[in-house]
Amino acid sequence: MKSLITVFLAIFVSACTTQIVDMTHEPTPQKFDLSDSESDGVIQARDHCPDTFSGAQVDNNGCAIKKIEIAREKLLINFSNDSSVVRAEFFPEIEKAANLMKAQSNSLITIEGHTSKRGSAEYNLILSLQRAEAIKDILITKFAIDERRITAVGYGFERLSVEGDDESIAARNRRVVAEINSELSQNELKWTIYSVDSPTE
Repeated sequence: MKSLITVFLAIFVSACTTQIVDMTHEPTPQKFDLSDSESDGVIQARDHCPDTFSGAQVDNNGCAIKKIEIAREKLLINFSNDSSVVRAEFFPEIEKAANLMKAQSNSLITIEGHTSKRGSAEYNLILSLQRAEAIKDILITKFAIDERRITAVGYGFERLSVEGDDESIAARNRRVVAEINSELSQNELKWTIYSVDSPTE
């Protein structure tokens, strides 16, 4: 009986003995690159645009956020009575529009032909389109603008710029109005203490 008690005590004492476990481990190798060489707030491991320039505002993938603006330029050409011939004095304005379109390759131009109220509606509708087509033809043949970027329409005297019947008013209504539209894409910049806010319009 004493020997049995002794065995139980030995087992009990053994069970209560504190085990010292070595918790020291080798350093875990870093699987991903957690550095941020561009200082844009996105680690290299998930940076899809590693060449983003310093100061750009970026999205969650580290790519610069683009700001899209629509730029519009207008062109005004006047014509002699009952004519679709473009006068030489307006060629510099047409050339200026062509140069702008060449500089902005995504730009499109809409050319609207207009007339005075003299003559029938049917005749003036044809004349207004001829005026718009005359400007279109100059852009294509003289300045090598792709015709797919040009839209020419005629409105006759449906859209008068001024009302009236005298010659000075009729001369102002004999016109072509053209509008060039282009998308300007630029990188959005991060705000800093040196940033200048745009003036409120």
